[in-house]
Amino acid sequence: MTKILLIDDDEGFNEALSRSLTYEGYSVIRAFNGVEGCEVMRTERPDLIITDIVMPERDGLGVLKDLGLKMSNGDIVFPCKVIVITGGGRLLGPDYLERVEAMGVDAVLEKPFSLTDLVEVVERLVPQNA
Repeated sequence: MTKILLIDDDEGFNEALSRSLTYEGYSVIRAFNGVEGCEVMRTERPDLIITDIVMPERDGLGVLKDLGLKMSNGDIVFPCKVIVITGGGRLLGPDYLERVEAMGVDAVLEKPFSLTDLVEVVERLVPQNA
C-alpha cells in the first residue's frame, strides 16, 4: 500500500485530506507541524509527502531542506515524491512559490483546491496499481 505523509497544522484540513486519501486506498500518516513531519519521515519512509508551507515550528521550506539531498551540481533530489500545498502565496508573494517550485517538488497546489484535484495529482505521482 502506498504510504503518504501529510504535514499540515490545520487539524480540520489535515483530517479532511487524510480521510479522502484513506478512502482512495492510501495509507496516511499525519503530522501537524514541520518538526513532527521531519521526525516521522525519518522513520516511516513515505512514498509521497504532502506538506503545507506556512506552519509553526518549522515551515514547509524547512521540511523540504531537511528532506532534500543536495547534489554536487547544486540540484536538490528528494527521496520520494513531494506535493506542496499552500495558501500563503497571497501573503508571502509570488517569489516564495517560485522558490518552492525551483526546489524541484513534484507539484504545488494552492488553496483552495478540491479533494478531487488532490487525488488526481496523488494518483499521477504514486499510482495505486503501479
